Amino acid sequence: MGSFKNALYRFFYGRRGMDQLGFALLIASLVLSLLSSILRIGILSLVSMAAWIYALYRMLSKNISAREKENQWFLSKYTPVASSVKQARVRFKNRKIYLYYRCPNCKAWLRLPRNIGEKTVTCGKCQSTFKKKA
Repeated sequence: MGSFKNALYRFFYGRRGMDQLGFALLIASLVLSLLSSILRIGILSLVSMAAWIYALYRMLSKNISAREKENQWFLSKYTPVASSVKQARVRFKNRKIYLYYRCPNCKAWLRLPRNIGEKTVTCGKCQSTFKKKA
C-alpha cells in the first residue's frame, strides 16, 4: 500500500489541483447533468461532460501559471457577483430593521434605521448629502 501511495504522490507532484474555477466547473457540470436527466435534453449532458473533462484537465495540468491566470480571470468576474448577492441577502435579512437607499451621486448602498423620520444623510463614499425619510 505504501508504494501505491508514493506513486500517487509522484504523479500529483507539480500539478495544479482544485481551485475556485475547477470547483465552479464541477458544480456547473453536476447541475447541468441533473437538468439534462430531468428535462431529457441531450445537449445539456454533452455540455456537462465537456465541463467535467475541462475541470479534470485543469486539475491535472502542470502548466500552473496558465491555470492561475484562468483562475484569476474567473475570480475577477465571480467576486463582484458573489459580493452583490451576499449584500442583497443581508439587506433582505435586515429589511425590518433598516431601510436601504442608493446614493444619488455614486449609487452606493446606505441604510437608515426605520421610524426615525426625515434625516439628512451623508454618503460615506462620496460625501454627498441628501434628505431621506425613514
